[in-house]
Amino acid sequence: MPQSNTMNTALWVIQGLLSAFFIMPGIGKVSGSVQQHIADGHLKPGASIIPIRLLGILELLGCVGIIVPWLTGIAPILTPITAAGFCMVMATGIVVHTKRKEYKMLPMLFVVLALAALVTFYRFSSL
Repeated sequence: MPQSNTMNTALWVIQGLLSAFFIMPGIGKVSGSVQQHIADGHLKPGASIIPIRLLGILELLGCVGIIVPWLTGIAPILTPITAAGFCMVMATGIVVHTKRKEYKMLPMLFVVLALAALVTFYRFSSL
């Protein structure tokens, strides 16, 4: 289904926001020390840092994948796949923060989930 210029522009803005949203946490997960992650409550003492590092790498790859494939036209299917991956990250974040009773994070996570879902739907529908 072809999209209007307005919708396409809105999707580009959302894709840029999603990329910006994930870049700082991705960098923090990749570059933060074990002690910093423990202090922030992301990691229990003695636990492996590898899952956090992998999530950070995936978030940083997502920052590229949400923009570059659609922009270049090279494997554009990767953009909605990336957006779907962001949906999964946000859904997991919602579960984790709910279990930890960190409710103040939930509104932001739901908004990012909704934005990623919009990109997923509309970019898949225009392939």
